[in-house]
Amino acid sequence: MISNRPLLRVKDLEISYYHKPIVQNISFELFAGEMVAITGPSGCGKSVTAHAMVGMLGDRWKVTKGQMIYNDQIINFLDEKEWQRFRRKEISLLIQESLNGLNPIRTIKKQMVETLRLRQKWKSKELEEYLHSLLNQVGFSHPNLILSSYPFELSGGMRQRILLAMMVSMKPKILIADEPTTALDAINREKVLTLLKKLQKDYQLTILLISHDQQSINKYANRIIQMNAGGVTS
Repeated sequence: MISNRPLLRVKDLEISYYHKPIVQNISFELFAGEMVAITGPSGCGKSVTAHAMVGMLGDRWKVTKGQMIYNDQIINFLDEKEWQRFRRKEISLLIQESLNGLNPIRTIKKQMVETLRLRQKWKSKELEEYLHSLLNQVGFSHPNLILSSYPFELSGGMRQRILLAMMVSMKPKILIADEPTTALDAINREKVLTLLKKLQKDYQLTILLISHDQQSINKYANRIIQMNAGGVTS
């Protein structure tokens, strides 16, 4: 069910690189329970905006104007510890290239266990059962095989689903999916978008989907925000 009160508001946001404004005039609202897509041409600042919303801009980038307001709290000025806590409990970001989100020399199980233990302590049996449940929910019928694998042994679509399972396990209020289908073929693009919609319903997730592929997202998003080099136009 979609709330009638904004969970997140972005107001007149400006993001600069070395003090030079790159992204400007970004304003939109995100309501609890909806899937909103931000679309626009490559280079218009969609991914930079997503990284700003989770405090992951990097040293050379800075929010220089405007406000990001989450649950009536301005989050522009959180320090790194506060951002880390915010990313663990409130907003998760699924990055554009899934392989960069997984450690190539550690098994999927070790990485998923590490993520789960950020939130709580687990008994071994309960942890194993939950891992299997998570992987089943994102479409894997043989969880043990996936858990024992390394990222390079899996396809891009499989890695993306694993990252989605890890994000969901953190129980965020908002999931930002930044170009989650860019490196995938048409069949896997459809699978990932269908899975996002399913997770939205199953977990009452609020999803911000960033994509330049408007044709693919039309049937999944509750509404679409158009972005260009001059900011948000609709």
